[in-house]
Amino acid sequence: MKVSIVIPTYKRTDYLRRLLNSIRKQTFRDYEIIVVDDNSPNHLEYDQLVLDYKESFPEFTFLRNDQNQGAPYSRNRGIRQAKYEYIALVDDDDEWLPAKLEKQVVLISGGDERLGIVYTWTDAVNDSRQVLHQYRNVIEGNAKKEILKGCFIPSPSIMVKKSHIINAGLFDESLPSCQDWDMWTRMILSGTQCKVVKSIETLYYKHDSGSIGLSKRAYIGFIMYFKKHFLSALRIHPLIAVYYIFQYIRMLARKSV
Repeated sequence: MKVSIVIPTYKRTDYLRRLLNSIRKQTFRDYEIIVVDDNSPNHLEYDQLVLDYKESFPEFTFLRNDQNQGAPYSRNRGIRQAKYEYIALVDDDDEWLPAKLEKQVVLISGGDERLGIVYTWTDAVNDSRQVLHQYRNVIEGNAKKEILKGCFIPSPSIMVKKSHIINAGLFDESLPSCQDWDMWTRMILSGTQCKVVKSIETLYYKHDSGSIGLSKRAYIGFIMYFKKHFLSALRIHPLIAVYYIFQYIRMLARKSV
């Protein structure tokens, strides 16, 4: 049993080194690493990184996009390249604690065919590692209502089955934000069930320089998400659909400001 670790990256070799060092400390060792560089301008820094880490990992693949395509494209490219059924997705600026993969593999391998998502508890931290938010969701099983209400899955913590994420259609490359939420929504609506490791195994970095959550790109992504999943929300629970209408109007108003 092995895991494919897919890491999209862009211009951040310093953060990527921190992540790779945390992967090197994992208690579960049977994995491949696939780094997808979204045509960063600092090619030489990435070339040096590959030289520095290739010997540390028995299976280390570095891919470089021909042009800048965005993180969803890079994730999809890495997923298609992955050799193994269990895939751990993580951004280049986040960090794992040592038992992360081991605990997830125990859960996902012990479930039935419907189990396709395992996430973990996570701390959101700033660059000084001060805790800004604690993700302590305990949502499991059939989570259609819960995922339509909001994204309860911290992005650095996700492990999926390749067959499930392929069948759901991979990441939507047209979305400027909310790509993770949309992906987990489509998986769960198509029948994928989830489980959670109830311990802190990942650190989700919120940088001092700002967040997409404050940008117009974020508002546009939310609007697109609500439009895309409105009919599913209406079918599953009318109150969620009402909430979508309210949020859609609210986001349109904010976008026009």
